[in-house]
Amino acid sequence: MSLDNHADEYDAKRRAPRVGIELPVRCKRGAIRSTVMLKDLNPYGARIEGLEKLRVDEPIYLMLPGLQPKLAFVVWSRDRVSGLEFEHRLHDEVFETLVSEFAIRHYRDGHVPKLAPIRHAA
Repeated sequence: MSLDNHADEYDAKRRAPRVGIELPVRCKRGAIRSTVMLKDLNPYGARIEGLEKLRVDEPIYLMLPGLQPKLAFVVWSRDRVSGLEFEHRLHDEVFETLVSEFAIRHYRDGHVPKLAPIRHAA
């Protein structure tokens, strides 16, 4: 099974669509601190790359920009890629801020903040 097929299994189970992100973030597993690449994000979890295969249900703290360390648990892991579920979902405004600042451009360009109406020239 390829990594894409493995991830596709979880797409159907996700509570919200993922947004592509390319952001190095610090993380902590037990006493070990590392830097990983945050690859995508939704209010309920994230996908990271850069750590050897993790155990399902293993706790990990992500240091997301502007936030206290965020506790997450490993949902799946293959090679150096892992899916995480946050202990507590991201607040909508926090998620919107992270997307507006760090999303891959095509996600950011298609994203319209909820409170900002789009005005068109007459």
